[in-house]
Amino acid sequence: MLDSVSGYSLTVQGENMAAQLHALCKYLQNMGVATLLATETNSIVGDFVVTDVGFSYLGDNIIFLRYIEIEGQLRKAIGVLKKRLSDFEKNLREFEISKYGIKVGKPLSNLRGILTGTPTFDESHKV
Repeated sequence: MLDSVSGYSLTVQGENMAAQLHALCKYLQNMGVATLLATETNSIVGDFVVTDVGFSYLGDNIIFLRYIEIEGQLRKAIGVLKKRLSDFEKNLREFEISKYGIKVGKPLSNLRGILTGTPTFDESHKV
């Protein structure tokens, strides 16, 4: 696991970070190692950006976690952005991390604008 990619970028200063990361991922793939890359966003809400340096092509699967505000509460949403070579569920779901583990909830189908961080209720779609 490379957590985070921005931390890794500090080790390759002055070099092409994307090329270095690509080479590392290819090497690990050739060695049969499953690789998990974690990246962070600069803000809690606002424009949705997958990566700051454009390396999403390296991933076979991309799962994102996003903070959202619903009725004055800070919550979390999870979704799949990409799954290479097969179909995947496109619903966004609320998730919670507690002392009992991770709980993934029902689809957030009654909300719009989730990726902005400030969703609104869609009254035309009943849960």
